Formats: sequence, C-alpha cells, structure tokens
Amino acid sequence: MNLGRRIAVFLVVLGLAAAARAQELSVSLAAGSFRASEEAYREIYGSSVPFSADVWLKLKGHFGLAAGYGWVGDTGLTVPIDGGDAEYRVEFRRTSIPVVVFYQIDFKAFDIRLGAGLCAHRYEETWETVDLGFKGNKVSPRFVIAASVALLGRFSVFGSVTYDTIPTGAGSLLVNEVNLGGYQVLGGLEIRLF
Repeated sequence: MNLGRRIAVFLVVLGLAAAARAQELSVSLAAGSFRASEEAYREIYGSSVPFSADVWLKLKGHFGLAAGYGWVGDTGLTVPIDGGDAEYRVEFRRTSIPVVVFYQIDFKAFDIRLGAGLCAHRYEETWETVDLGFKGNKVSPRFVIAASVALLGRFSVFGSVTYDTIPTGAGSLLVNEVNLGGYQVLGGLEIRLF
C-alpha cells in the first residue's frame, strides 16, 4: 500500500474514532504566504501562495484533532553558477496532508488553537527547458497556531501560522541539504458544522 493510501486509511479511522466523542466540527479554507527557510528556495521562487483546507474536530475538554490538505506551488528562474546568460524556468509543487493534535482556548468571541503533529509531504521540482527534475516524499513535524473570530452565525474569520521542517536529504552546489520547509501565514473562513 503506498504512502497516500496509508495516510487516507489512517485519517478515516482516526476521524471515525474521534467523531463519536466530538463536541465541535469545523472546516476552514485559507490562503496566504509561504516563506521558505532555505535562502536558495527564496532566491529562485520568492514568496509562494499556499492554499489549505482543514477539518478541526474538538473533543470533550480542550483537546482536539485536525487533518487537512495543503498545496503550495510556484515558478521561478535559475541561472548558471558560472554567471552565464542562460536562464532556466523551474516549477515547484508541494502537497501536504497534516494530522495535528491541538489544545483550544475558548474566549467569548474567538478561539485560539495550539497544535503539533505530523505532516506527509509530496514535492516535485521540474525544469521546463532541460531534462532535470527532483521529487520525493517526506513525513515531518508540523507546528501550528490558529485562531478564529466569530463573524455571523456558524461562520468565522480564520487565521493560522504553521511551521514545517522538510529535510529532503538531497543537496546541491548551493546547499548541503535542501530543506523545503518554512512558515505559512494563512487567512480565510471557517464554518462550524456542529
């Protein structure tokens, strides 16, 4: 069974087990900015725009589970190290499936969630004009701080800051070990289902 199927089965089992004890179920949709930890990534791609969809399942008490899907991608240009005039267009795509345990602090009009967990990443970089590419999978830690502010009925304004470290084990002439992680700052909407 491949990594994607294992994660999907795990999420379904986890969701069914937790749903029986759930006190709140919310879905958030957000977009924002990704700042890579790796300077070489920032030089090639700049700040990317990530998107995410997450399910937040608050259990009895202050604890809960969250799972979701995230996507970040961008295009950039590379130049030869020797200073030649050639430019090469490159494209980067990363999908992420996080599973996070969080602690929720409830206030009257807003909630704050502090969480940590694991995230499965699939990434691929392709060079458009030459036959080069790099892809792989990695499971790594994820840390998140999220907040939601009640807007109208079941709708809330949602925001989060996440940090991933994604050491690929691969290197280049510029970097000994490429790390595709960094900070994401996201904002969007959340709807409470129950």
